[in-house]
Amino acid sequence: MSNKTQYQVGFQIPLTLSLRARVAAFVSLAAEGQASLVEEEGRKERILSLYLTDRKQADKMYRLFQSISFTGARVFRRVHREQDWSVRWKEGWKPFSLTRQIQVIPLFQEDRHCPAGKTAVYLDTTNAFGTGLHETTRFTARIIERLAGKFTSFLDVGTGSGLLAIIALKHGAQTCVGIDIDPGAVKVARQNLKANNLTCELKACDVKEFNPSRSFDLVAANLVSLDLIVFRDRILSFVRPGGCLVVSGVSLKNIKRVEKAFTQAGVKTVSIIKGREWSAMLFRVA
Repeated sequence: MSNKTQYQVGFQIPLTLSLRARVAAFVSLAAEGQASLVEEEGRKERILSLYLTDRKQADKMYRLFQSISFTGARVFRRVHREQDWSVRWKEGWKPFSLTRQIQVIPLFQEDRHCPAGKTAVYLDTTNAFGTGLHETTRFTARIIERLAGKFTSFLDVGTGSGLLAIIALKHGAQTCVGIDIDPGAVKVARQNLKANNLTCELKACDVKEFNPSRSFDLVAANLVSLDLIVFRDRILSFVRPGGCLVVSGVSLKNIKRVEKAFTQAGVKTVSIIKGREWSAMLFRVA
C-alpha cells in the first residue's frame, strides 16, 4: 500500500464505554478480508478503523457503519493522500518503559535494543487492545510487578493483547489463563505470547461463560466500571481465598462507587493508584 490515497473509515469509541468487542467484531466482519483492522488508543477514546485504497469500497463501508447503531460510538471517515499507510500508523508507536523492570518493544521495530536492567516484552498491537500506553494497563502492570513472587497462578480477564499475562509470567506466574470476548484479541494475544516464548491458556469467551477448574492467586480485570460492578461476584469467584484481585479501567469519578461495591462483598482494599483520569485498585480476598 505504498504511495496511494488511503481512505480511513471507522468508529471513535469513548474509553468509558464497553463497546470494544461488538464494534471490533463488526468492523472485522465488514472488512471481508479486504483490509486490516487497526486499533489506536488515545487519552479519552479508542479508534477502530479500516484503511482502504478503493474509494467506492470506503464509501460502502462508511454507509454500512452508519446503518449500525452503537450508542456512544461515532462513525468517521478521512482521506490520506500519498503516504505509506501500511506502516504510517506505526510511526508513533515506539519502545517505552512500562514499569521499572519492563520495556515494551513493538515487534515491527527493526531496532529491538532493550536498556540495561530492563526486561523486554515484544508486542504486536495491530488488532488488539492493551498496548500499555494507557493508564489502565500501566497501573495494572505496575501492581503485578509489585506482587512478584507472591503468586504462582494468574487470570487475565479481558486479556486484549495479552500484555498483562506476559508480565505476570515474567514475574512468577507458573499457571496463566487469559480470556477475552473478542476472538480477534485472543488470536493476537496468542501471537504475542509466542513472540515472547511464553505459554498461556487463552480462551475467547464472556466472563459469564468462563468456568475455570481452579481458582487463582492473582486475578486482573481491566474493564470499565459498570462491567466490574455487574460481574463483581463472578470475578471474585475466580480468586482463591487469600488471593488478590486487581481491577482497572475505573475513572476517577467512579472510584468510590467501585470500591464500595467490592468491599461490600467482603474484600479488603490494599491500595489504589490514581492517574490523570483513571485508577486501578488492589483488593485482597478473605
